[in-house]
Amino acid sequence: MKELAERAVETARLAGADYADARVLTVHDQQIYVQDLSPKAIQDVTDAGIGVRVLKDGAWGFASISRHDKRSAEKVAREAVAVAKASALTVWKDKVTLAPEPVHKDRFETKVKIDPFSIPIQDKLTILLQINRTMLGVGGIVKAFGTMRATRRHQFFASTEGSQIETLITTVNASYMATAAGKGDSQTRTFQEYPMNKGWEHIVAQKLEAHAQRIAEEAVAKLSAAYPAEGKMDLILNPSHLSLTIHESVGHATELDRVLGYEANFAGTSFVTLDKKAAKFRYGSDIVNFVADNNLPGGLASTGYDDDGVACQRWDIIRNGIFKNYSSTREVAPLAGYKRSFGSARADSYASMPINRIPNLSLMPSPKSISPEDLTADVKNGVWIEGRGSWSIDQRRLNFQFGGDLFYEIKNGKKARMLRDVIYTSITPEFWNAVDCISGRKYWEARGFRTCGKGEPMQVAQMTNGGPWIRVRKIKVLRGKK
Repeated sequence: MKELAERAVETARLAGADYADARVLTVHDQQIYVQDLSPKAIQDVTDAGIGVRVLKDGAWGFASISRHDKRSAEKVAREAVAVAKASALTVWKDKVTLAPEPVHKDRFETKVKIDPFSIPIQDKLTILLQINRTMLGVGGIVKAFGTMRATRRHQFFASTEGSQIETLITTVNASYMATAAGKGDSQTRTFQEYPMNKGWEHIVAQKLEAHAQRIAEEAVAKLSAAYPAEGKMDLILNPSHLSLTIHESVGHATELDRVLGYEANFAGTSFVTLDKKAAKFRYGSDIVNFVADNNLPGGLASTGYDDDGVACQRWDIIRNGIFKNYSSTREVAPLAGYKRSFGSARADSYASMPINRIPNLSLMPSPKSISPEDLTADVKNGVWIEGRGSWSIDQRRLNFQFGGDLFYEIKNGKKARMLRDVIYTSITPEFWNAVDCISGRKYWEARGFRTCGKGEPMQVAQMTNGGPWIRVRKIKVLRGKK
């Protein structure tokens, strides 16, 4: 891999590139799907190739090929230079200038105790089938679904600046879902995925089979649950649910390429314009602190280096409620006055150009020993929400609504009857300014996403959006089904 990457960047340099980098990548991806009591699909594939990115006269060129040999490395490098030269003919202003980055010669590898690919597929199927068997044994359950996935990305990055970086990233996750039917309706309950950059030990730690009975029983109970009253009330949100709210209303909103108008696909652009940074914009209440940390142990964006060859870092996005920084790439960082990129460039394949992606972005817990029950004790009329559900958000990441997976009514400080089909709606800064209490570190979880979509053509990326439990005051609650 090293020799191919070096050959590609040297060929690009000799062909006239002002800058070039190459990523030689091999991805092993194994996915298992089980529906009811039989395997639905088993995918165990390896994809490999070379992607070369070139700057010439302030314009990008990119080319890729699904082969690993010297001739292909040279060919794709010359093609990338040709594209850059052609692109430069159309660029009269706004030429690309990369933020400086030290030269890195390094190797980074995910810490893995048990290789997930060493576990036989049959053993994984046995676990999923037993989970489904347990769920289908609960009266009222008509459908059961389960999945496991393991991915290993082996990449060598080289640039004309002299960086040579090898990374080996392993990611695992599992989830399952039960569907109940009755009373002219259906409801689902999900043991939601908790992906991490770890080995099979992470799957073992989740004790998947131990929760199957409860998940199925909760799905059935949702059929008889009451609909919520509508109006403004307090919310208690758990980390699994909160991860999506963080992702959509803070993560995407603070991607610098989106702020600059480079990205307008999938509810694109952002209300967090450059003037917000200078104005010390209040994004949330004083206790709201969002930290980006691409060195977070087990974090899905903890890759040692990004696909610009920038070392992973930790930085503030929001501190004491005040907006501080964006996520960025080497291309867009100078446009916001940054002297260095925060290292948020990711590509989902050797055949994709790196783009600005959400980092491991987390809401920090309280330094106090506050529990979910402590949060609930001061709520007279509210809703307790677990897990992710439906969601929508506008083009500027301001107006949103979120559902969930499990709901309970809160009355006079106590969790009461189960509810169903709850959604809440708010405006991003109003919502985060309504946060008045956060649980302690003990209740913080590094939840995240493996398939965040962005760009055109679309790419997927993974990142952790960790969080504690939170209490949010006077948020508008609606009934999801009429």
